[in-house]
Amino acid sequence: MTVAAAALPKVPKPKEIKPKDKRLTYRDYARLTPPDSGNYELHNGQIIHMPSPTPKHQRIALWLTRKMADFAETNNLGEVFIAPLDTLFDRFNTFQPDVLFISKERLGIIGKKKVEAAPDLVVEVLSGGNSRKEMLHKRHTYEVFGVKEYWLINPEKETVTLYILIDGEFEQQKFSFDDEIASAVMPGFKACLRNVVS
Repeated sequence: MTVAAAALPKVPKPKEIKPKDKRLTYRDYARLTPPDSGNYELHNGQIIHMPSPTPKHQRIALWLTRKMADFAETNNLGEVFIAPLDTLFDRFNTFQPDVLFISKERLGIIGKKKVEAAPDLVVEVLSGGNSRKEMLHKRHTYEVFGVKEYWLINPEKETVTLYILIDGEFEQQKFSFDDEIASAVMPGFKACLRNVVS
């Protein structure tokens, strides 16, 4: 005698579990950091506390800002800003470059509370608190999002590494504080940092 097997109930397929992205976004960053503090940045979804800069750092950043701003205004090239100012690259990366320039053709990226896209030119002045990992991440972000020119100033070594974006990739040149550095993005602008630290 043959016994028919009882029909097994159909078991629903388990739902696919997708890992949650735990990175913070700009909205989280704006909510979690003090509104009047320029000491924070958002790096790949993590809020990073930036130590206060040194007087030497500030002297260089302010001198360069004044010089660039005067040149940009005189030649009607665009606008120059100094930190702190949130600069949004994507929802996971918001930096506060020490100095930034936005060409007149792109002034629309300046929002009420932040710069909404990559500036044309960025200047970063290193401080003791900057890590190699942080600066590599910033350089990569600047390159990927189309910053055309990036000055990385090392006050201790008295060097400037100039990155120019060519065909989507940075090409670098090294200078000392004794050299006169010419900008490609602000045609005619030149600066010798020895004038600041002599």
